[in-house]
Amino acid sequence: IDRDGTNTRDETALLKAVSTAVTIPVIATTGAGNPTQIQDVFVQTEAEAALAAGIVHRREVRIADVKRYLKSQHTPVRQ
Repeated sequence: IDRDGTNTRDETALLKAVSTAVTIPVIATTGAGNPTQIQDVFVQTEAEAALAAGIVHRREVRIADVKRYLKSQHTPVRQ
């Protein structure tokens, strides 16, 4: 979680280790700076969900644009 809000991604290796070691859903705090980095969480780990609050709250990326990108990558998205 030390990368949250940094726009420098998450700790992918740590997140992968945790998400494969536990039987409960893992929600990643991504620290992502763009939708591609959010998608990487789903491709590279077993995380069930990902947060992207920083880039949305700072209005760097619209939620609709993140969802549109994830859908284009065939990643399930809440409506």
